[in-house]
Amino acid sequence: MTSSPGIKSIFPVFTILLSVIIHSLPCTAQYVGTSADERMFLLRTKQFNEFLDRFNYKTNFHGEPVDSAFEAQISRERMINFLFDLSDPRFDPSGDDYSAEYVDEIKAFVEDVIQHDRKIFKYSDKILAEARSRVIYKGSPVNISVFMTQEIVDRTKVKWVIKSVSGEVFNFLLTDTMYIRFIPPSSNETDFMNLKRALEDVNYLQYYADKDYEPDYLTLFFYMINSGQMKFEYVEEIIYHITDIPGWYIKVKNFNRGDMNSGWLISDLERFSSGKPGQ
Repeated sequence: MTSSPGIKSIFPVFTILLSVIIHSLPCTAQYVGTSADERMFLLRTKQFNEFLDRFNYKTNFHGEPVDSAFEAQISRERMINFLFDLSDPRFDPSGDDYSAEYVDEIKAFVEDVIQHDRKIFKYSDKILAEARSRVIYKGSPVNISVFMTQEIVDRTKVKWVIKSVSGEVFNFLLTDTMYIRFIPPSSNETDFMNLKRALEDVNYLQYYADKDYEPDYLTLFFYMINSGQMKFEYVEEIIYHITDIPGWYIKVKNFNRGDMNSGWLISDLERFSSGKPGQ
């Protein structure tokens, strides 16, 4: 694959990109007179929706529609590259964590987005919000993740809905390494008298279900909240998992730090051909 000249000039020395964008700002009339703090505020991706608008090359750093003057200073290619966490050690060729493979993946990703004019639909059901949260379960603090997607209602309204939950607190059933837990085939001849014994085997109940059984943690979560066993405290961190770009998984996090490459940025990128990312 042949990389475009713009991408070659950016990677692996990613600091060139930051310098180009910073020094490009005063070149247009709307940025003249802005202080360093103001430029930092402008460049910071302050909201997730702002991240989407910049990725889609819809708005400039003022939140205004991208026009020809802005395009002449900062291309969409540069804009997208700046939406990566440029402090990621995988970008630094002088460090032990430098990854030429990851850098090449980003090159290929940016080329794909630019070549095919890929966009992330703001209300896509392929945007998964993970709310890493703290709850109190039976008096003790526990960490769980609540996963939410957007749902379109009547074609004109959008709402976030809880899709699933995960956490060690839900994995309370043990593994039967001896494979001795089952209801014998002759049980019907004894009116299933051993059903009581099976249901008293509380730590291994899933082994008495059919082979296609999958635990419904969301229902369990709602029951725990409803019964008072669990109390939701607060959200500690939000991570967005995006698969709206065909063949790519994008992970977006909020980097709260005092520099221009901060706010909602791409923390990880992965290519996948089928199934779920990572498979």
